[in-house]
Amino acid sequence: MIRTRDRHPVPPWATVGVLAVTGVLAALQGTLLLPLVSQLPEIYGVGTVGASWIITATMLAGALATPIVSRLADMYGKRRLVVLALGVLLVGSVLLALTEDYVVALVGRTLQGVTASVLPVSMSILKDVLPPERVGSGIALVSATLGIGSAVGLPLAGLLYGSLGYSSLFWLVSGFAGLLALAAWWLLPRGESAGEKERFDWVGAALLAMGLVPLLLVLSQGNTWGWGSATTLSFLVAAVVAFAVWVPWELRTHEPVIDLRLTARRPVLLTNIASMIIALGLLSNLLLASLQFGSPAETEAGLGLTAGQTGLAMALPAAVFVVAAPMLGLLLRRYGGRLVLLAGSLTMAVAYSLRVVLDDSVVHVVLGSVLIGAGSTLAMAAMPMIIMSAVPRRHTASANGVNSLCRMIGTSASTAALAALTTATAVVVAGHEVPTPTTIHITCWVLAGAGLAATVLVWFIPRDHEHVERDAVPASSSTAVPLTGAIICFPFAPTTTGIPRKRVRSR
Repeated sequence: MIRTRDRHPVPPWATVGVLAVTGVLAALQGTLLLPLVSQLPEIYGVGTVGASWIITATMLAGALATPIVSRLADMYGKRRLVVLALGVLLVGSVLLALTEDYVVALVGRTLQGVTASVLPVSMSILKDVLPPERVGSGIALVSATLGIGSAVGLPLAGLLYGSLGYSSLFWLVSGFAGLLALAAWWLLPRGESAGEKERFDWVGAALLAMGLVPLLLVLSQGNTWGWGSATTLSFLVAAVVAFAVWVPWELRTHEPVIDLRLTARRPVLLTNIASMIIALGLLSNLLLASLQFGSPAETEAGLGLTAGQTGLAMALPAAVFVVAAPMLGLLLRRYGGRLVLLAGSLTMAVAYSLRVVLDDSVVHVVLGSVLIGAGSTLAMAAMPMIIMSAVPRRHTASANGVNSLCRMIGTSASTAALAALTTATAVVVAGHEVPTPTTIHITCWVLAGAGLAATVLVWFIPRDHEHVERDAVPASSSTAVPLTGAIICFPFAPTTTGIPRKRVRSR
């Protein structure tokens, strides 16, 4: 039993349940409005570009909030930050439900995006409170919420919008956010905080934001601006300059927002890079399947399902995440995170190759999506285990936050790439772009290659990293990698001799 608030025992299943439902709700915000993109200009009285910011605002807020909230959770208490994030989600959802004013909607969607930060904090809580034999199953279930929430959001938006209206989406989210905030406050462990011993790195957070915002704007708006336009190139230069200033700052400060020496450890670094690549295939699987299901049957690649039928079909890939969680716990405990991640990335590569031929019926598309979902379930469950086994306990939330950030960048890139490919290869039917077999096949082959690339990276994760002593952060390490070799992921700094760290009591 877990003792919470020093008053009453809480069964482990209750803690896992609260964190799992919170994870679903957080992941839901990323895809909830994607099916309604074409309706957003009419709802808010803006142009297509303006409407796209309703989606972009959530993504930007999630990316910025995740490393910051994760670091604050390590410093000031994880339960507090989970409850705070749910409270922010509640406020943002109520704003969206009450008005269709465009500016208010942007504020509301920005606030909703902050909730993405609860996923890495949840992983850290499970590591703290569950007995060792249950950690794998708990983390597998909460990791699965990323796929569950993303998959549920696509059909749910269409069903609620068609039957109860636009505001019903946000009233539903508001209700769950309020209930979960109360449950989290009562059921999650209070824990200790090291806030009195550390200061938050506000300068580092600001520099990180100055780098992330332009980069993510390029990923989300590149199709609109043009990938070779002056605006796109200017934002890329701004991101590079910001990160060039941010890296040395983080290496010199005593209490960085992201500990680059920890993220330069080979298990952490390779896992983070692999997570970005794997995230390309996670969301693309759902988007590609929903595009095929919803496209008119008269088109070459369309299957002509209604919104309700699409929801039922999309529920099957989502169900894989839930059904596989108990088995994943056993696999993680027996084989470790590295082998499970290796199996997941390889499964995704093979499944995407099969998906090229599994595209001519609802049954085939569902089967292909389920296979890809199985691979991504293995991968997503294994990543937190690898990360948390390679860093000190007091840094587990922030280390998971960096991993979540890498996944967000991967999903953002997948959305941009799929949109660009669809525009280049799709046909227009009744004013809407509809995918062709070329769209599907190119996407699947590219993502199969990405899965193989991730498999190679995971292979080089040290096999014995889960048994390495983690009590201290070394000043130098043979596992450090050159800066140029890790530029694909932001936590890429090489391990160098620097200012000694203050020692804080491990929680």
